[in-house]
Amino acid sequence: MFGKNKRPTGTPTAQLSTQYRLKRTGQQVTLLEHLRGGDVRIAMDTEGTLRDDIVSADDITPA
Repeated sequence: MFGKNKRPTGTPTAQLSTQYRLKRTGQQVTLLEHLRGGDVRIAMDTEGTLRDDIVSADDITPA
């Protein structure tokens, strides 16, 4: 009645990384969201100031 569930639990899903680098400068950025038209919104730390920007998804590469 209160036995263990015999079904397999499955495999854990891979965690998607949000850490990327700008191809042009090599600066590390965090991917915030995907936008329409192939653009992405990113966040970056520039001289102690957190900024966000919109760039083409082709302009970043996984870190």
